[in-house]
Amino acid sequence: MIRVEQLTARRGQFTLGPIDIDLEGDSYLTLLGPSGAGKTLFLETCMGLASPASGRVWLDGKDVTRTVPEQRHISYLPQDLALFPHLGARDNILFGARRRQLKREQVDARLDSLVELLDLHSILGRDDVSTLSGGEKQRVALARALLPNPRLLFLDEPFSALDATVKRQLQVKLREINRQLGVTILHVTHDQEEAFMLGEQIAVMIHGRLQQVGSRDDIYYRPATIDVARFLRNQNIFDLTVEDILPDGSLRLGNGISLIAPGYDGAERGVRLATGIRSEEVMVIRPDRPIGPELQDNLFLATVDDILVFGGTHTLSVRLQDSGVTVDVELPNCAMRDLGYAVGDTLQVCLRKRSLWTIPLNGTAVAKEAPDDQLR
Repeated sequence: MIRVEQLTARRGQFTLGPIDIDLEGDSYLTLLGPSGAGKTLFLETCMGLASPASGRVWLDGKDVTRTVPEQRHISYLPQDLALFPHLGARDNILFGARRRQLKREQVDARLDSLVELLDLHSILGRDDVSTLSGGEKQRVALARALLPNPRLLFLDEPFSALDATVKRQLQVKLREINRQLGVTILHVTHDQEEAFMLGEQIAVMIHGRLQQVGSRDDIYYRPATIDVARFLRNQNIFDLTVEDILPDGSLRLGNGISLIAPGYDGAERGVRLATGIRSEEVMVIRPDRPIGPELQDNLFLATVDDILVFGGTHTLSVRLQDSGVTVDVELPNCAMRDLGYAVGDTLQVCLRKRSLWTIPLNGTAVAKEAPDDQLR
């Protein structure tokens, strides 16, 4: 559907790329990254709103690098929605279709289906779009973008101004749109929860570069770079050294804390690694239950130093007693109520080998073992 090859662009002192990415038809890709990463510039360059410094953009096998936006058969939903204040809801929706001079019967049939899909019955006749709520404006803007039946829909932070309840409703609706209409979606966001909920594939952009592209599990459990790990809130990151390579390919690591971690292609003794584990993957070992074979490694006694409450979860900051290293442990509320930990309590934790990731400090690594089943 869309393929980008060695694309670079510049805006002021900022340089984007080079970027390579291939998005198949009917798929949903979320482009995730912090503010200033280059996400919007990338989107604008793909759409033809900004000129690339080098590289190529292909749509359906056709080179459209120098093709004007209106000839690319794409739709765009900007962050500010760009509704026309002098037009009512219906005329805003029909604006793009009228400019493209689509056949009346096609437009009417398409409009009827979108009214049903987006539940626009009660607002279609509104003459003043300024009277619409944020969620209603969003649905009108989505309908306008979808009415011409585009091959590709670009979304730029579409829900950033909405409250949490309305945002979740529209996120669910976008999944339905992608599945029912078969439109390919490239969705820019800085919201990690949104990216993981919607994206079949996730691309992480930091400092103008694509640091990693992969499935939800790839990005979430196997970050390719330290920047990706930190951006995705991997709180537990350790600087360790490979002390030994075990017969099964696992690594024995040391330097303040001793761990058995998954191996990776090219691992050597003496190499320094960044090793980490997500806080929700740290296991709390209950004293009344047996320890399974997969939990025999990386067991530590720890003291609870602090407890933070985040709505549905608690995060325990625990200090490993043999090394003094601090580890964050995330527990759902139900588990916290059962366990009843308080500051000063002692507990046993396991940093499961299969939940650890390892990255050489000088680059990326291909893991041998994976966990169960991640400009403005």
